[in-house]
Amino acid sequence: MLDQTFDMLQKLVSQLALLGETISQEDVSQKLLRSLSSEWNTHAVVWRNKAELETMSMDDLYNNLKVYEPEVKGTSSSSSSTRNMAFVSSSNNNLAAVMK
Repeated sequence: MLDQTFDMLQKLVSQLALLGETISQEDVSQKLLRSLSSEWNTHAVVWRNKAELETMSMDDLYNNLKVYEPEVKGTSSSSSSTRNMAFVSSSNNNLAAVMK
C-alpha cells in the first residue's frame, strides 16, 4: 500500500513538473500522508505535525515511513478491535473508580 501510493504520487509530481508546475516539498509530503490507508492514521498524524516535514523530500518521508510498514501491516481489524475494547474497558474501570 505504501509503495503503490508513493509510486502514484511520484508519477503525478513528475508529470506536473514536465508541464512546468511545481509543488512544495511540504505539500507533496502532506498529500502522501493523506493518501495512505486508515491503518497508517497514527503515523500519518505524527508526521503531519513534525516541523521538518516542510523541508523533507518525499523520498525521505517514504523511507521514514517504510520503517513502520511491518508494524502497520501487522495491524489487522481484530487487533484494532482489541485495542479499542481495552480502551473502553480501561475507561469503564476509571469511571467506576470515580463513582465510588
